[in-house]
Amino acid sequence: MIAVGRLEDFPERSVTVVPAGAVEVGIVRWDGDAVYALRNVCPHAGGPVCAGRLGPKVVAADGGAMALAVDETCPVLACAWHGWEFDARTGRALVSGSRMRVKTYRVRVEDGQVLVGVGASG
Repeated sequence: MIAVGRLEDFPERSVTVVPAGAVEVGIVRWDGDAVYALRNVCPHAGGPVCAGRLGPKVVAADGGAMALAVDETCPVLACAWHGWEFDARTGRALVSGSRMRVKTYRVRVEDGQVLVGVGASG
């Protein structure tokens, strides 16, 4: 596991790009201590996925109006290049039937440090 910063270095509901060994990783801090780590490469066209918009999952409400997901526990990262959306927790694309996913890494907070598991032992 590689230390990439202190938890307070990562503002809530934001994504921060940091080096983790030889890999560029986006650290998503959602609510409180919920932290996720994704490789900063979009599987669609190779763009910097973590330069995109981060927000809660949006779902259609009755009558076709747009509304935020009820529990807001699903942070969604939209790639800056083409708007492809990915669940920051799993890396999976939100497009129904898509097999695309952003590479994710194990992450934990220990003694206030954010640690990311990259590489074979990560």
